[in-house]
Amino acid sequence: MKYFHRIIDEERSDLKRTRTTAHAAVVKGERITAGLIEKKKGSGSRPHRHPKLEQFNYVIEGSFKSMVEGEHMVMMPGDMVHIPPNSLHHMVAVGDGPNIYFMAKDSISDPVNWIYGVYDEGMEETPWYEPGFEPDKKK
Repeated sequence: MKYFHRIIDEERSDLKRTRTTAHAAVVKGERITAGLIEKKKGSGSRPHRHPKLEQFNYVIEGSFKSMVEGEHMVMMPGDMVHIPPNSLHHMVAVGDGPNIYFMAKDSISDPVNWIYGVYDEGMEETPWYEPGFEPDKKK
């Protein structure tokens, strides 16, 4: 078992491209999954839920337009958000970049979905792009 990780230097890979624009370096423990998540300006995930797991995100660099259960905040370095189980939430990068946050989730609570969320019925399961930042219109 590897105990020490220099996650800042680890190569980030795409998470599920069909759901988010996140690039992540992730460490999976027995009960908790933690990682550094990077998103490009104007992109992120659509509002979604993790029915069984709890999450914390801590902004390291950049800024993110965030929402939890209808409450909105633009998060800056040093800000942290707590996302209780089954709370509707999303984070969209709005800084010029890089936009990086540290994520920790009790992934043992949902071994089927792991760190991936679920969408409310009728919600499109695609990444979120702010107007003008769609892949063919990126600034």
